[in-house]
Amino acid sequence: MPAYLSASELPPKPDPVTGEPRPPRAPRYSRKKRPKERDRDRITDPAQAPSPPEGQGPVLAWYKPSRRMTWGVGVTSFALITVGITLMQGLDVRWMSIWYVWLIVLVGSLLIAGTVPRSSCSVGAEWLQRHGGGWVRLYELKKITAHYRSNAVHLDFEDRDGRVVQISLSDLQRDRDIWDLVYNGILHSVIAGGADTNGRLHSALDVPRPRPED
Repeated sequence: MPAYLSASELPPKPDPVTGEPRPPRAPRYSRKKRPKERDRDRITDPAQAPSPPEGQGPVLAWYKPSRRMTWGVGVTSFALITVGITLMQGLDVRWMSIWYVWLIVLVGSLLIAGTVPRSSCSVGAEWLQRHGGGWVRLYELKKITAHYRSNAVHLDFEDRDGRVVQISLSDLQRDRDIWDLVYNGILHSVIAGGADTNGRLHSALDVPRPRPED
């Protein structure tokens, strides 16, 4: 993307009902995912698609992790915590005979696995919704900031009506169509809507700034 953009250069805003025209592919998409129909880490049954926020247009793209993904995260966490404790003990495995340490390992693994469902999100032509985390109007954002939390990029959105969504970039990029729709809303809100931003949003996501003459 160019460093600066004017409102006349923005991609079209999709129709709130049909979603057409679909936004162009957004930059900084870093995930390599299998086609949706062959991705066993996600739910693809249309009957399990989330509902849109009340009064908003239809869902155009959505992501829900499958049980396979949740269990996979739990098992991986269990193994990593076990290895980590062993390394902390200087490769001494005598700690494994202490039963309550295994309880701590198990609880920690379950807590980590429990964060997986929170990666669920959905978008329409004009809105973004996070499972258990509210929703915002994508073309009416008044503040968009990017931050590093737990060594990952997170985005904070606030729209003109005061609704707030906080979500990781990784969760938005679990589906390419979600990221394209969200990025187009960010572009319009920044270039045409004058949304407040921080420098990290522009540098990390290639979001251009409004042309000075605009």
